[in-house]
Amino acid sequence: MGNPSTPLEIKRLTGNPGKRPMPDVLETYEIKGGYREPHQPLSWAGKMLWDRTFKVGKTWVGETDVELLLLCCKQLDRQVELEALWQEDKSDFHVMRQLLELEKEIVSNLGKLGMTVDSRSRLGLAEIKAQSVFERLMAERQ
Repeated sequence: MGNPSTPLEIKRLTGNPGKRPMPDVLETYEIKGGYREPHQPLSWAGKMLWDRTFKVGKTWVGETDVELLLLCCKQLDRQVELEALWQEDKSDFHVMRQLLELEKEIVSNLGKLGMTVDSRSRLGLAEIKAQSVFERLMAERQ
């Protein structure tokens, strides 16, 4: 599997190092962001993820991401149900296998929504920086 493609915004910021043709800025369109209510019912876990995603990812989660987010929230609701089944009978291999597969899919979908560390860094949204001792002392002082 090859490397994931670099977002157009990053290519523009770095001066398009690959020199491949890119669409003109005027040919692209802006995707509206902002909170919206889920259009299907969610249980408590899915609703928490829905709200947290729009709170944290309000700058990059747009209206075109709603279906993927809804799917991910429903997967999280199912994960809670499977977890309860597994707690009742921890010897049930089939439930455990379903739980592991579902958790992989949830992580994958969260990555597609820019909600994991590596996906945010690939999108150029965040960078983890170690704080020096001096910076930590200055932050504590304020």
